[in-house]
Amino acid sequence: MNEKNYYKVALKIDTEDAKGRLKKRSESYIVEAISPTDVESKIQKSMEGSTEDFEISSVVLTKIIDIIK
Repeated sequence: MNEKNYYKVALKIDTEDAKGRLKKRSESYIVEAISPTDVESKIQKSMEGSTEDFEISSVVLTKIIDIIK
C-alpha cells in the first residue's frame, strides 16, 4: 500500500516594510511527500520565480491521514 505522508512546513520569508526595513514573515504549509528531502524539493519548486528570499524553519511529520477536498 502506498501510504501518504503529510508534513507541516514553516517558512520564514524576508519582506520589506513601507520604511524599507527587512522583516521576517512566517507562513505554514501542508505538503504531501515521501520524506523531508522530498518536502524541501517541493517547496523549492513551489517558490520558483518568487522575488522574496525564504528559509525553511521546520518540517514536521503530521498525523493527518488524508485531505478531503
